[in-house]
Amino acid sequence: MASAQQLDGLKVEWESCERQDDQKRSVVKAYLPSTVRQLFAYIDDLSNKLSETESELQDKKDAIQKVRSDLKEQKEEVQTLIREKDRYAFALVIVDGDNMPFTNELVQQGLEGGKRAVSLLKEAAEAELKTSFPHLAPHMKVLIRVYANVEGLAATYKKLDITSEVTFVNFVRGFNIGHTLADFVDAGNGKECADAKINAMVTVHLEDVHCQQIFFGGSADAGYARLLEPIARDKATRQRITLLKGPPFVHELANIKDRFHVPTTSFEHIFRDERLPDIKRRVSFRITPPTTPSANYASTVAKPPPTTLPSSVPVSKGIIRNRQGQRIDPSSRFTQQELGPIIQRKLCNVFHLLGACPYLQKYGDCGHTHGAPLSKREQDILREIARQSPCKNRLECNDVDCILGHQCPRNCTSPYCRFDKSMHNVDVKIYTET
Repeated sequence: MASAQQLDGLKVEWESCERQDDQKRSVVKAYLPSTVRQLFAYIDDLSNKLSETESELQDKKDAIQKVRSDLKEQKEEVQTLIREKDRYAFALVIVDGDNMPFTNELVQQGLEGGKRAVSLLKEAAEAELKTSFPHLAPHMKVLIRVYANVEGLAATYKKLDITSEVTFVNFVRGFNIGHTLADFVDAGNGKECADAKINAMVTVHLEDVHCQQIFFGGSADAGYARLLEPIARDKATRQRITLLKGPPFVHELANIKDRFHVPTTSFEHIFRDERLPDIKRRVSFRITPPTTPSANYASTVAKPPPTTLPSSVPVSKGIIRNRQGQRIDPSSRFTQQELGPIIQRKLCNVFHLLGACPYLQKYGDCGHTHGAPLSKREQDILREIARQSPCKNRLECNDVDCILGHQCPRNCTSPYCRFDKSMHNVDVKIYTET
């Protein structure tokens, strides 16, 4: 049994514990209600924020789902458009028939040759599409357009004893009936008629998303450099152009052809590997001068402009050639100061040098000045000005009436010279005249 002393100690400790409990109860009573209220308020706040966050998250989920749904629909629409584009996709084969003629063998077969030519051309295009452009739409249609001066070509074939005019016309007929999407088009007998149509057709089809590839045949015409040079600078556009090789590429096109796709074998045995010689009928433009008295000013104004010169224009005596048999032009006899005034008058070279302007006769205007005859000196100056434009037949020209230049008059080294590379550094010593 505990002693009195132990009981006293225990009592003291018990009283101390009671005092501590009283302090705890006092603290709890003083602070617990506000703390609990704050705690529950905090919990309520968190709960509200959680609800808002869950609501925002659901909204975002709904938005994402809608975006995904819209994206899926858009992808399906794109695929539909691609299928529709591929469904109507086509390739265009466009050829300058004057400068890129078909082989003699095909032309000489007349109607059947025309059918065979268009069949070979279509098959070659399809093979090239399959081999070089497998990423393009399969089984696309092939449209074929050949533009040429049909009448002029027929006459040239006849003069060269390659075939008769009737046979060539039958060749054109055969070409047109050999494939429903092929046309051999008579572009007219103007010098630039085919060029203008081809330039326009290429421009229009490059803007057509359904036209996935253009096979361009015009390797022997320097004029197409103006069309192709801007295209060559745009990678996306030039990838849609394939240059066909027939006759050798002229200097202006040879400089840029490597930027385009050029098939090496597909189109062999379809086109000639050289141009047809430019043989023209020599025409004398000697015209008898009028015997009537000179008209006064009023009557002169009232009359329409003459389409031929009212005086005799001398015809060239022949063609001068060097020891290599190349055609050369007479040496320059005038300074730039002497050429300037004549250049500014913008005279019609054909009218004043050959005696008649076909455009003036047919259409009433050619955009250049006709009018009164020139003096002998003015004609000589104009003839030299005309020779500043290159002849397409270069050093091989056999046309005695040709007024264009056959070698670079400045013998320059510019890579952008209008004259072919072969027309520079030419031996200009006269050896013979034909």
